[in-house]
Amino acid sequence: MAHTTQSRPQVGGLLTIILELVVSIAGYYCLRAFGIGVIWSLAIPGIVVGLIALGSTIRRRKLDATGILVLLELAATLALSLSTGDVRIAACRQPLYVLLGGVFCLCTLLAARPLTATFIGSAATFGDPVRAKAFELAWQESPDYRRAQRAMTFAVGSIMVIDSGLRVLVIYLFPASRIDLSLLLSNGAGIVMFVLIGFVARAMVMPARRIVLDYVDRLKAEAEAEAEAGRP
Repeated sequence: MAHTTQSRPQVGGLLTIILELVVSIAGYYCLRAFGIGVIWSLAIPGIVVGLIALGSTIRRRKLDATGILVLLELAATLALSLSTGDVRIAACRQPLYVLLGGVFCLCTLLAARPLTATFIGSAATFGDPVRAKAFELAWQESPDYRRAQRAMTFAVGSIMVIDSGLRVLVIYLFPASRIDLSLLLSNGAGIVMFVLIGFVARAMVMPARRIVLDYVDRLKAEAEAEAEAGRP
């Protein structure tokens, strides 16, 4: 049960960051299409996600560190953008969330289980108790499985951190008057990042998947042997 309790904040925190990215990108272009100014087109989607995170924190009566970081980053970038008139500061909020997500992934390497082990162990069981037990046994008994999961978490986190730096660089290569172009290129880099993460995760998950499937086969064989032994 300790594993389940710990996994929800980790996965939930990353999902909050992903939600912010998706809503920010889509919301920006929708608001710009209606003639809303650049700074507010960048800020309003973040405010929406921030309010959702805040509402979730209040509803669960539990401190959501990621939600608080989202709100603090939103407040800081909005205040700096309005006080300086530099829309590039507001545009850097999205790369900052990518950076937050990457650092979040890397920090879970110091936790009991890295993020990929937590996420895959929760999402890939498909409600099957045998698969759930196989994931648990793989983590507890297989050093190769643990190494594979830590390597995957490190790869995903590193890609996100590098991408955030590149996106900030792209934004500041252009003057504030060409923010739409710099945002388009920055968002393009973000799409490349997600595609790259998908390829890397798919390639790196295969060794861990084979280990888990071996445990699944072993557990099923043991269950069949017990059933056979119990027959009259």
